[in-house]
Amino acid sequence: MVSKVAVAGATGNIGLPIVQQLVAAKFDVVVLSRSENPSGLPAGVTIRKVDYESIESLTAALQGVDAVVSAVGSAALAGQIKIIDAAVAAGVKRFLPSEFGNDTEHPAVRALPVFGPKIAVQEHLKKVAAESSLTYTFVVTAGFLDWGLQAGFLLGPLKERKAEIYDDGSQEFSATTIATIGRGIASVLQHLDETKNRTVYFHEAVVSQAKILSIAKELTPGETWAVTESKSAALKARADEKLAKGIFDAEVAVSLIKYSIFGPGFDPVLRKLDNELLGIKTISDDELRAIVKSAL
Repeated sequence: MVSKVAVAGATGNIGLPIVQQLVAAKFDVVVLSRSENPSGLPAGVTIRKVDYESIESLTAALQGVDAVVSAVGSAALAGQIKIIDAAVAAGVKRFLPSEFGNDTEHPAVRALPVFGPKIAVQEHLKKVAAESSLTYTFVVTAGFLDWGLQAGFLLGPLKERKAEIYDDGSQEFSATTIATIGRGIASVLQHLDETKNRTVYFHEAVVSQAKILSIAKELTPGETWAVTESKSAALKARADEKLAKGIFDAEVAVSLIKYSIFGPGFDPVLRKLDNELLGIKTISDDELRAIVKSAL
């Protein structure tokens, strides 16, 4: 049984909803933070200041913790190795690394360099789990539906009535709201045996760029939309050009992640779903419309 959960990256775009849902599920939440007073967190959480570069500091902070959920951003993915090693030293039962997006079990996804740090963390966790009492769960939820629309990642700057669609926009993909990602993580920690040492999959909807754009246009009658039609292959070519020069920057990362959603050969609709186990329901058309409306 898990009662005390530590969260790394707790104030980020995905970290905060995770903390909120863990609190709502009555877990005792410990926030690992470089700051003594991180802002925006719900009442009732415990703050433990840590040095993420120090296994000793992390081990001390993880004393008495049953599970660790990492929601660190891309720049800090490799640093999870130290958190994992500290979790082993502190006797933590379960570790959930920062995943929550693409299915990194898929060979085509694994081949993209942008996912290399996540895969390295997975392999380290598998090795550690074979040698210690620490267990793991990899959580795959595909695209972040509400955040992805609001940030312009999935379709473009919708508030400006602009959209960019790739390969006619018909490619379907799974998507999940960030609050539901948090609820799913809480449920994973309530189903330890069923989720032990494996990848867990859930989503709320199967959508496409074309479907979202159609809804957006229906919700903005009489307004003019500027729609750019692009090729997903251009995303890969743009990234490859920079990578050939030894450049790996945010543009490369974003291009490759978009390519893995909108490009061919990645099977972005999740099939092996754990929705029923975790109590995650898919959303209705009206709920999808409301999510799109909130981004307009």
